[in-house]
Amino acid sequence: MKIKWVIFIIVLLFSCKGEEIQDYSLYSKMDKVEETEKKLRPKKKVTIPFGFNQIYDPFLKTKKGVNKKAVYEKGECRGIKITVLDSITSSIVVTGRLSTRKKLAQAFPVIIENISKKKTISIPLHRGCAKIIQEAQNDKNEWIAIENLTKEKIGEFFYQIYPNQYVYTKAPIYYGTDSATFRISMALDDTTFYSNTYRSSIQKWMLRK
Repeated sequence: MKIKWVIFIIVLLFSCKGEEIQDYSLYSKMDKVEETEKKLRPKKKVTIPFGFNQIYDPFLKTKKGVNKKAVYEKGECRGIKITVLDSITSSIVVTGRLSTRKKLAQAFPVIIENISKKKTISIPLHRGCAKIIQEAQNDKNEWIAIENLTKEKIGEFFYQIYPNQYVYTKAPIYYGTDSATFRISMALDDTTFYSNTYRSSIQKWMLRK
């Protein structure tokens, strides 16, 4: 994992000359996971978030265990940048809520960043997990949501990200003999934020509307 991270940083430095580069090294230090070769292979669209969209905050500082970044009032949501680190393979727990057997699957790290210089932004969470959806492009270049967002309301709150800080989460890598172009979407009020695009494997049935 550490070697992959060093390679990613070197490639990024040489491919983005003249551009401002965010240092995500804090993320790599926190990403301690079990390795797996398995990919998520569902029989129907999964409903998220459940556990595998858990957010991690490398800038979190708490006093007596109180997380003051977690709030119930919606705040500013402009200035969000979502970056999928598709050159790095991590892993996540994809155990269903009713299952007692721990299941792991490969995943891509996802950075949700506040690029505002002065404003604190708020992102919605459900049970401590990011409300993000993976979308894939079909043969007609249409974007298809390959995951369903939970309709539960209990457990929803907002999480503050200070200027020039970020949180990270993960997106599962799906098993499939085909490949497609992916992106991540996150809806906030009347605006939907999208990540960079990336290639990943997929099963054909997942691209049906």
